[in-house]
Amino acid sequence: MTKFACCVFDAAGHTNPLLALTSELCERGHHVLFVLASPMMVGAIKKSKAKFTEGPAEEGGSYSFETLWTEEDLARFAGPREDIMKGVIPDTEDQTEDQLSFPNFFLFSWAKGVATMDDYKRIAKSVDAFIADPIMMNPSVVALMEGKPLISTVTFPQFACVPSLIGIEDEEEQRAKMERLERAVQESSDKLRKDFYPGFNFFKNFVSSAGMLPTGLNLCTGVKEFDKDLPALLQRMMGEEAKDSMHYVGPMVLSEEDGHISQAPKSDGTVEGAAEDAFPMDRIEQWKAEGRKVIYASFGTVASNMVWNWEEADSGEWYAPHKCLGARQSGKVYCTHLFTQLMEAFGGTRDVAVVLSSGPHFDECGLEVPENFLVRPSVPQVEVLELVDAFVSHGGANSLFESIAAAVPLLILPHFGDQHANGKMVVDLDIGLYHDDPVAEVTAEVLREDVAKLLDPQIASKFKRKMQRLHESIRSAGGARRAVDLIETYVENFKGHAPAKLDEPVEVLQRCGTGEIKDFVIVDSEIHSEIH
Repeated sequence: MTKFACCVFDAAGHTNPLLALTSELCERGHHVLFVLASPMMVGAIKKSKAKFTEGPAEEGGSYSFETLWTEEDLARFAGPREDIMKGVIPDTEDQTEDQLSFPNFFLFSWAKGVATMDDYKRIAKSVDAFIADPIMMNPSVVALMEGKPLISTVTFPQFACVPSLIGIEDEEEQRAKMERLERAVQESSDKLRKDFYPGFNFFKNFVSSAGMLPTGLNLCTGVKEFDKDLPALLQRMMGEEAKDSMHYVGPMVLSEEDGHISQAPKSDGTVEGAAEDAFPMDRIEQWKAEGRKVIYASFGTVASNMVWNWEEADSGEWYAPHKCLGARQSGKVYCTHLFTQLMEAFGGTRDVAVVLSSGPHFDECGLEVPENFLVRPSVPQVEVLELVDAFVSHGGANSLFESIAAAVPLLILPHFGDQHANGKMVVDLDIGLYHDDPVAEVTAEVLREDVAKLLDPQIASKFKRKMQRLHESIRSAGGARRAVDLIETYVENFKGHAPAKLDEPVEVLQRCGTGEIKDFVIVDSEIHSEIH
C-alpha cells in the first residue's frame, strides 16, 4: 500500500480527472490523502468515493483529508468570489506593472502557497508520493526538495499548453515573461528561498504553471495526436530526458452518478442555484422521437459562475488580457451574449431543440426561455452527449474529450486560456468549427449557419468518422487504469530527483526529521540530499 498526497486544484476541469484517478488508486488498495486549500471540492470527493471508507490509512481507511484553510479563509470563502483574494494580494490599483501583467490567481497562489509551505513539508513526512496538477507550486517544490516521487497530472489536451506562456512562441519572450513573474511575486519568492529552502530559486528549477520534473511521472489526459512541441523554455528547463517521463493516458472520466462535477461549487463547498429535481432526460428523448435535432450548449463552469463578475476583463485597461488569461470580457458578458444569440437563432423552431447548461446566474440575463429550450444550472453532460446531434461549447478540455467520445460534432466558442488553442485544434483535426472572438463574431445568423453545417449529414458524417478514429486512440490510451499502472511502476522504481539549482552556494543545511537527519549538501550551487 502506497500513501499518496493528492493536492487538489480548485477548478472542476482540473479536479474531475483526479476523481477518476484516485478512485482507481483506492480500488487497488492504496491510500489517498486529499490536500485541500478550501472546502470547495470536499463534497465532490466524498461523492466519488462513496464505496470506499473515509479514515486514516492506519485505521484501514481508503482516503482522508488534510485541510489547509484558516478561519479567516472560511470567512472570505463565504463571501462574494471577488473578495476571496482581498487582503492576500494588493488591490488592482495598488499593483505594480509586473503584477498587472498576470492573473490575480497567479499572485494569490504564490502568496498562499508560501504561507502553507510548512504544512506541505509536514505532509511530506507522512506520505510516500505527491500527485498534483503542475499549475500548483507547493507539491512540485516539496517533492523535489524532500526527495519524494512526483506525479504531475496535466489536465489539458496537450503537454504543450502552459497557462503562463499561452500565446508566446518565442523563447526570449517566454523568458522575459518569467522574469516579470519573478518580480511580481518577489516577496513570496524571497520568503521561499530564505525561510523554507535556503538558496532555492523556484524560477531556476521550474516554469511557472508547469511544475513538472524530468525525474517525475508526467501524465497528460490528452493523446499524442493532440500535442505540439513543448514551449522552448520548458523544453530547455526539463532537458531531452523529459520525453521519457511524459505519457498520454487519455481522459479520466467518472459518470455523473459516480461523482463527475458538472457545476463548480463555491469556495465554501456550496453550489449556487443547483437544481433539486432530477434532470428530465425523457424530454430529450421525446424531442428525438418527434424528429427534432437536439443541440447541446454549455460554456463552462468557470465563465458561467467563477468569473461571472470579472471587473478586470470588462475594464478595457491595457492589462486586461494579461490579467484575465486572454479573456476579452467577463463571464457575464460572454455568456449573456451567447445565450441571447442561441435563443434568437433557434427559439421557437420546430425542427431543432436546445439543451442549455447555464450555470447559476441565468436569471440575471433577463431572457425568456423558448418552449423548445431546456435550461438547467447544471446538466449531466456525459449522459446528454449520448443523445444530442451537435455541441456548442467553450472548448474546455473535459468537454472536448467527452464530445469526441460521444462522436458529437463541435462548435467551439472560447472564453479564455487553453480554450482558444483547443478550438484551433478542433479545426486542425477536422472535427468541428471555431470562432476566436465569439462576442464580436457570433450572431444568431452565424449560429444558424454553423449549426446547419454540423447537422448536414455529409459534413456531420465526416466529423464523426474522424472523432471515432480519435476516440479509438483515446480509448487505447488507457485512462485511469493505465495511469495507475504507470504510477505504481514509477513509485516502485523511483531513484530520486536531480539536484535542485540554487541562487548561491550554502555550506550545509541540516533538517531534523522523525528520528533521522537529512543533510542538504550544496555543491556548485546545486542541492544534494543525503539520508543518514
